[in-house]
Amino acid sequence: MGYMVDHSMKRYCIFIGGVPGVGKSSISAEIASHFKIGNVLSGDYLREFYRAYDNATNIMGTSVYDAWKKYGEKNRENILKGFREQSSIMSPGITRIIKRSSKNGEMVIMETLYFLPSLYSSVLEETIPLYLFVKDGDIHASKLNERTKYTHFRSPGERLSSHLNEYRIMMEESISECKDHGIRIIDTTDYNYAVNDSLRYIGDFLEL
Repeated sequence: MGYMVDHSMKRYCIFIGGVPGVGKSSISAEIASHFKIGNVLSGDYLREFYRAYDNATNIMGTSVYDAWKKYGEKNRENILKGFREQSSIMSPGITRIIKRSSKNGEMVIMETLYFLPSLYSSVLEETIPLYLFVKDGDIHASKLNERTKYTHFRSPGERLSSHLNEYRIMMEESISECKDHGIRIIDTTDYNYAVNDSLRYIGDFLEL
């Protein structure tokens, strides 16, 4: 049986998962502002830090939507293999961040694409975990294409929306694991509802 959320333990890391275009950056900022949290960390930037010390031929040297190429033809199985390998490489660093926030008693928001709960079994109980997604694929594509208006001003969403199928395969895998581990899953199609739902959920943990 997987980890099930226990509200009795004090947590300092808000751990947010989701593929690009679901509102991780925006909702993380809303959470940070509401709860006055100064530390918001993005898995994208942690990946860039890792790449600076990694051999360029390693699988981390490619975008996650192209990681399947290491395994042969493009299919669901290989897309997930590439996603899992990159996630396995990233998870030790993210785990250390979670442990550090818990040790210091310092609130941190950690948001990442690499959200596979099975990789964080040793620290999941130290987090407030939630997963963001967009149910409808067409709406998801639209949100990706519009993200330059709100957060990623020099990162055109069209490049990412052209890989929507790969991202949604990863999303489905993460959601499946979240369900197994009792982690809250929030549809961000209605942004304001998703923000309020996230704040209520986190506030319940923080007893606010």
